[in-house]
Amino acid sequence: MARRSILIEAGGFDQALYPNEENALMDAVQLQGGRLLYDPELIVHRRPRRSLPDFVKMLMTYGRGRAEQFRLHPTTGSALNFVPPLFCVYLVLTPVLPAWCLWPWLGYALALMGQGIVLKNEPAVFKVCAIPLIFVSHLFYGFGFWRGLFTRLERTEPRTSGNVLLERVQGL
Repeated sequence: MARRSILIEAGGFDQALYPNEENALMDAVQLQGGRLLYDPELIVHRRPRRSLPDFVKMLMTYGRGRAEQFRLHPTTGSALNFVPPLFCVYLVLTPVLPAWCLWPWLGYALALMGQGIVLKNEPAVFKVCAIPLIFVSHLFYGFGFWRGLFTRLERTEPRTSGNVLLERVQGL
């Protein structure tokens, strides 16, 4: 949620970016001295992707969008976005690295297990099954980021209409 006047003053959504147009706009608002507020009580639910290939496509698209955002609107806050693509480089180089360079795999495996463990109110089997999906998320987001570093950026005409479905879910 945002005040319309603030979004217009910041230049509105960059139509060349999808996804990540909202992140670029939030960066612009902050650069103009605006404040962003986080409310952990505000939850937006969206339907999950129907299949693993759809999930992977989403990750690639998000990674591509983040790299394109960096190319069009670089900020110092973008540095952390380079972790997944650098992880992909490390993964590709792993077979040729000396043994002493492989210790980060142990830390990464522990971090993955930790992420699986902290999932609240989920059965143990769900937590274990989530771990490979977290790895897949890091991997394909990183690949998508690399792709986005080399895509052709084109300005597009603003969309004039679109449908948005709002649902109120009771009891969550």
